[in-house]
Amino acid sequence: MNKLQEHIISIEGKLGLLLSKLKSLKKENDRLKRELEDKTREWEDQKKKTEQLSLQLELSSNNDNETLRSNKAALEKRINDYIKEIDICIALLGDRD
Repeated sequence: MNKLQEHIISIEGKLGLLLSKLKSLKKENDRLKRELEDKTREWEDQKKKTEQLSLQLELSSNNDNETLRSNKAALEKRINDYIKEIDICIALLGDRD
């Protein structure tokens, strides 16, 4: 076998590896896109629930304003914590692309 044929065979082998890697990366990319869509839907659901809870809290007829403020602050902190966790998840998924 001459040197040119060996070189062609080597290139074909490397091309096969590249195509295999490309196929694998496309599958992973599709999976990550689906995962991102799921997380985005979850985040939107959590946001809606948060808005509903906030509205319920505002509409509640709690006479103790201090308790109401405390509950609202605790709820806002929990909501902010959820949003931070979701943002981290989305950022991690974005970094994988």
